[in-house]
Amino acid sequence: MKTFLIIFFNILVITVQSQVQISGTAITVRGTPVIGANIFIQGSYDGATTDSTGKFNFLTDQAGQQLLIASFIGFETQAVELEITGSISNIYILFEEQSSELEEVVINAGSFEASDEKKSVILKPMDIALTAGATGDIFGAFGTLPGSHRVGEEGRLFVRGGESYETKSFMDGMLISTPYFSKMPDLPTRGRFSPLLFNGAVFSTGGYSAEFGQALSSIVALNTTALETENSASISLLSVGAQGSYARRYENSSLALTGELLHTGLTNRVFKNNIQWINDPVIAGSTLMFRQKTSETGMIKTFGSFSHNASRMMHNNFEESIVQEVDLKNSNVYFNTTYNEELNENWLIHSGVAFNFDSEDTGLDQHNILGNKKFGQAKLSFTNLAVKNVTTKAGVDYNFYHYSEDIRMDGDFLFSFINRQFSAFAESEVKITKSLALRAGIRAEYNSLLTETTINPRLSAAVKTGKNSQLSAAYGTFSQNPEDEYLRFTSDLNTEKSEHSILTWQYKKGTQTLRLEAYNKKYSSLVKFRDKWSAENGNYNNNGTGYSNGIDIFWRNQKDFGKSDYWISYSWNDSKRNYRDFPVQATPYYVSEHNISVVYKRFLTSLNSFVSGSWSFASGRPYFNPNNHQFMSDRTRSYNDISLGLTHILNLLNTQAVIHLVVNNVAGFDNVFGYTYSNTKDDLGFYPSRPVTASQKRMAVLLISFQL
Repeated sequence: MKTFLIIFFNILVITVQSQVQISGTAITVRGTPVIGANIFIQGSYDGATTDSTGKFNFLTDQAGQQLLIASFIGFETQAVELEITGSISNIYILFEEQSSELEEVVINAGSFEASDEKKSVILKPMDIALTAGATGDIFGAFGTLPGSHRVGEEGRLFVRGGESYETKSFMDGMLISTPYFSKMPDLPTRGRFSPLLFNGAVFSTGGYSAEFGQALSSIVALNTTALETENSASISLLSVGAQGSYARRYENSSLALTGELLHTGLTNRVFKNNIQWINDPVIAGSTLMFRQKTSETGMIKTFGSFSHNASRMMHNNFEESIVQEVDLKNSNVYFNTTYNEELNENWLIHSGVAFNFDSEDTGLDQHNILGNKKFGQAKLSFTNLAVKNVTTKAGVDYNFYHYSEDIRMDGDFLFSFINRQFSAFAESEVKITKSLALRAGIRAEYNSLLTETTINPRLSAAVKTGKNSQLSAAYGTFSQNPEDEYLRFTSDLNTEKSEHSILTWQYKKGTQTLRLEAYNKKYSSLVKFRDKWSAENGNYNNNGTGYSNGIDIFWRNQKDFGKSDYWISYSWNDSKRNYRDFPVQATPYYVSEHNISVVYKRFLTSLNSFVSGSWSFASGRPYFNPNNHQFMSDRTRSYNDISLGLTHILNLLNTQAVIHLVVNNVAGFDNVFGYTYSNTKDDLGFYPSRPVTASQKRMAVLLISFQL
């Protein structure tokens, strides 16, 4: 299990030197002190908060040329260059006021942004890394936001009544066709990439831009970091393995490398596990990031990753009343290169290519299933700023996808198909006034396998309702190709479709954010079948329908508890479908009507430590009980999880180190995700069942990271 292997791998740690004192005063241009401003040395944890007179004072181990950063809500962030050879006093920082970002309307219906660059964002990348219970996973952190459902046995994002495949992930605008690690039966997976690789992420729960397609419910758009700030090297030791990283900064380019080797054997032995492992999960992987500035405004980004994981277990196949040996091996390669440039004051160019290869070998006793997925993408778009207050973006992209599956089970069955997708989009946003903005777009896609062309219009708008609040609305249609498991049998299908209507009201003042959102989603042309494993003519069709309605509430405050930070999210969802082999319209197994998340964090200056905690709740989910004539009418008990995290910075082996400890489900809640039923009745004429539960009730993982 890859738990917390990516948290703080790239946190900067420095060689211990004699500490020096940095002190000064922060004032506004009017001469009044700035109280509560954050003052810190860039790339370190050394800093302080200004007191009631605007003064600050802290100790640091940093030396040489450093950048002192000063930030405060409502003012421009300031940067002061320092040459640290000893203690420095009497630093004066002058804060200039700026307009609140919400003084100018921003279209945000259906979108949560995590970024270091905008003050109106909901989460920052470090928020994702420090969220207890998220296990350092981007998708796990977004799972604490409203709109997502807790599906503990999956580990993927399920959004607003949609299946996990309805959420697509992008890196620097390029599609990631396999964003998750492969998974064993009834065991959760996680995302492949560390949140610390990115300086921004957008989690769109619906109504997203016409630039993105092939997602019925939502998208996760990740933006990677730019040039490395300095040379660094570190190693991290975990209770599940080891990881190392190296970064080199050149004048106009940088190179960063990571490598990891993980083995969950120790964790599986220490914590009670209901899985009978033959070979404990092992993961080996590496990433490469190369950045090259081509001009003052141009940048080439290249990202590459490789991972291989293997495990073997004895699986209780309760449906067939047998115990099977399951052997899983997976290799994944992802590569993309993007080029962005400001051609002149009116034109921007965005382009990129991506490649994703995924090979999976699954053994079931003496049988094998060999699956291969090859994905390639080329994309080109332009942004025009020639007309004042009007931004227009248009582009094209081409996707190539080759799927093959060789099932060696009582014979040799080979399934494969090739699909080529051609897409074009155009979208314009008009700032009519500071209080009113409109955005209209359209996306066209041609699918070579289905020989179908789809046209999807998108429309959104926002209007200010007060100095610190605004109202946004979005409407759009969305389409997505049927899943591989259907297309491997037949191409006589159409794209699945959804229609989103969203209304959002947001209030933001200082560090307080309140967000209320209502939505309606209608599904059409969903895949239905009589027998999932049959290639019989007419078995598959697009007669499925569905709907999803809901309300999402989000509240965040970073100041009320001093140096604390917390957010609360609540989602209500009413969703039903008649798709797949459903005999009637019913709520799918992954939908819980109520979802609540509470996330709390605090930095303890005296202890030089972060503490964090989270509580997640989800109401019972439906499941199919063959002993009940009412389809999907049974419910599991409610889901609960309390997780805690501690991150401590200290001197270790003549260097500063980061020690990170996380404990999941500390209360040991016995969560049940559903029930598996035998295909054979017992002596009393009933189908016996077995609950689907977490492999471990609770688990702790320890990480120590330090510079070489």
